[in-house]
Amino acid sequence: MAKSMMQRIQELSKRKEDLVAREATHHATDQDREALSRLDHDLQVLWDLRRRELAGEEVSLDEDYFDRYTVEPGDDAPGS
Repeated sequence: MAKSMMQRIQELSKRKEDLVAREATHHATDQDREALSRLDHDLQVLWDLRRRELAGEEVSLDEDYFDRYTVEPGDDAPGS
């Protein structure tokens, strides 16, 4: 599982890099910016799943990744 999750993280990270590079040259479209926003969210979700997996929780990309939940820091987050 970790390998496929890390592969997915790498794929999305590469796509994000490409979009950021495109935006840096001022050739990004509104669709690119929306895709970048989705990629940021997806990467947050995937890294959260990876942390949970490393902590011993059983996670599934097929089920948990497609929940599309929002990663919230909670009430005990630093600075809250």
